[in-house]
Amino acid sequence: MQVPGSGDLLEQKPEIEARVREAQAAESGGIRDDLLRDLEPYILRVASKVCKRQISKQDDEFTIALVGLNEAISRYEPEQSSSFLSFAYMVIHRRLIDYYRHEKKHANQVPLVPPDAKENEPHHPEVVSRSFVQYQEEELARARRLEVKHFSQCLERFGIKMSELVKASPKHRDTRERLLEIASRIVADKDLLRDFYEQVKPGKELASRIGLHRRTLQRHRKYLVALTVVLVEDLPLMQEYLGLSSGKKGGLLLCERES
Repeated sequence: MQVPGSGDLLEQKPEIEARVREAQAAESGGIRDDLLRDLEPYILRVASKVCKRQISKQDDEFTIALVGLNEAISRYEPEQSSSFLSFAYMVIHRRLIDYYRHEKKHANQVPLVPPDAKENEPHHPEVVSRSFVQYQEEELARARRLEVKHFSQCLERFGIKMSELVKASPKHRDTRERLLEIASRIVADKDLLRDFYEQVKPGKELASRIGLHRRTLQRHRKYLVALTVVLVEDLPLMQEYLGLSSGKKGGLLLCERES
């Protein structure tokens, strides 16, 4: 689901989110001011979409939307499942609705409704709240699909199918935890990670460096590869599922590995 008003900004998502982090960390307001200024076209598109009429920089709604974007910059947490643009849209939407509710002079304006709401649907705060919840759920489902697709593509580089992982997964929790510790050790060492990727049939030397018997390493190699994918690649939902920090990343991206 595309964020209303985002348009070509979706291609700049990594750059925008990096600038948001810089603005949050900066002591002066210069970086934040530059970001707000660069995102003014986005603010106008979102405000016009929400208000169902063309909004200009001279309108009060633009100021309200600008305040909402500034709030989104302050409150956004990179580890949350939604992107910054998605989060900013929800904050701006909410601020504009609050504005219209408290300004009696706008009583004759076209009511604000969620983008996909029916024309005869009641325009109450609880309706808006439900729309945000639904939107977040759709975003989370979309993020999961993208992660699974990316995960599958990386595994295919090693001749592993996702369907094989159920069978390859150790039955005992202690074994799984031990392999996760080993995967973390592999990811932390670039040379070890490269050797692990390249040896389809690991030898004694590699097994010794990893800390497993050679036959044990061969038996669990597919599962270990899957764990390294999760640790190295940008798969925050899978990392969260495994109770891992999103900062645990190694130096070799699997999908950049040569065939």
